[in-house]
Amino acid sequence: MRNGVGRGIRKGTVLRAALALALVAGIATTVAPAATAGGTGRYRTTPAGTPQKLIDLGLAVTVAAGTTRLISSTLVLGSAGELTFVAHQVFCYLPRSSTVVQDLHTGQNVARASTVTLLARGLVTAPASGPLTCRVYAVFVNHTSTRAYGTITVLRVTLQGLTASIRSWAQTWQTTKPLVNTSYRAAPVSFTPPANARSIQAIGDVNVTVCYASDTTGLCAGPGARRARTFGYVGTQLTVQQLQSNGRVCRSFASGPLVGTVVTSTIHHRKSNSAIANIPVTSSCTSRRFIAYTRVTANHAANSFLIDPHHATVTLLYVRP
Repeated sequence: MRNGVGRGIRKGTVLRAALALALVAGIATTVAPAATAGGTGRYRTTPAGTPQKLIDLGLAVTVAAGTTRLISSTLVLGSAGELTFVAHQVFCYLPRSSTVVQDLHTGQNVARASTVTLLARGLVTAPASGPLTCRVYAVFVNHTSTRAYGTITVLRVTLQGLTASIRSWAQTWQTTKPLVNTSYRAAPVSFTPPANARSIQAIGDVNVTVCYASDTTGLCAGPGARRARTFGYVGTQLTVQQLQSNGRVCRSFASGPLVGTVVTSTIHHRKSNSAIANIPVTSSCTSRRFIAYTRVTANHAANSFLIDPHHATVTLLYVRP
């Protein structure tokens, strides 16, 4: 889809409970009607360890039957009364149904004196049987050590279909939750654009969870995991390569230099969003096949971290309609 969360509260438990409202990849789920709806403004947060409330933020976009669109949602938050975990989710439904058939999500802790922007995006395909209505939701979980309620402000929320229907594309969601001690290629995807395509677009989004000292179970507690520091140092770089017919790299493109970000144990979760526009499809390569992935690195002097799977980490390539 955790240190500094308050005495006796497991951050991992908070995240798992909040993201339990989202899909496990490939499995449809039913979402209860939201108790609150609205756009910007002040919202109540629920204490960790209590039932969480799925808040409908009041925006929807439709994907026509049998089409694929790039859906993007931005959520800007600030003025948290206390450290607050935010799950930012887009759920897509068939008409007259409460079953989620596609979803996008991300999550991060928001500190009291910070403003945070969360971006969730991906390609959404509506079945031939009917259109999908996609709505944006949030879950706000405060990290107090008591069962007290708090508040947080939604400064801006958007939900958009960024393109017309996309006819040629490939998208891969991360299916495993690996521990990263050195480097990792997240959600690799392969794509061969049609013969008339002269360029392609690329997106690579990665959600990470930094290991921390009080991890006693799971991969962060296992052999080789580093969790003694108060931060992780996460490097990300979206990489796209056009191949030769023998599978070797012909040309390579990157979203920029490898970008390193300090993710403290308090923030604990972080989404990295990268994109490359107008990548040329060149005839000088002996194949039109492309591969893409986000290169993710961990600094040996900082904590290890996990790549969050399912619809939190994605790589996609497509031809602009």
